Amino acid sequence: MMPKVPYSPYNNTTPFFRKKMLYLTGFMTVLITLIFKISDLSLVTPDKNIPDGMMAFELTNNIHVTRIMAEMWGEKGRIIAAFSLGLDYLYLIVYALFLGIVAFEVGKKLTGRSILLARLGYWLSWLMVVAALFDGIENFALIRILAGCQYPMWATISYYFASMKFTIVAITLLYILFGLTMIWLIPKFSKTPPVSQ
Repeated sequence: MMPKVPYSPYNNTTPFFRKKMLYLTGFMTVLITLIFKISDLSLVTPDKNIPDGMMAFELTNNIHVTRIMAEMWGEKGRIIAAFSLGLDYLYLIVYALFLGIVAFEVGKKLTGRSILLARLGYWLSWLMVVAALFDGIENFALIRILAGCQYPMWATISYYFASMKFTIVAITLLYILFGLTMIWLIPKFSKTPPVSQ
């Protein structure tokens, strides 16, 4: 009897489609990550007590500190930060698709040996959609701060939604690493019965 697994956004897609999307989104995820790394080099604050970079900007949870960071970046830095936030709306789509598809595929591989691990992969494919939504909300809050808004709630919104996003992504990455280890090191984990697409 075929094990019952939760519905995933990718259940009704073909293996060929998922493979193509995996390559495309994987490449774009790596490319945009490199762009972010390079742009972060311009988001430096001269004060050692004020953190550098976009991640610190996301997780500061203090409107006064975020405003100081933006001021210290200068006009060029703020333009680069705004560019990064705009590009992140594409990034959140591609990394959510990439990690969601990988989690789904790992879950499929583990279906015949651990239904709990398989279900977790399917659930995480949904949670990556939620992570992308959280990322979009966080970006909007940061854009408001860059635009000069002084309301403390924007820094708080950015902090909490960024924290939830990073938590989901971290759990998904750990699941993928653990699942792939099980598949590669323990051959029986890869011997699964057919699962409906």
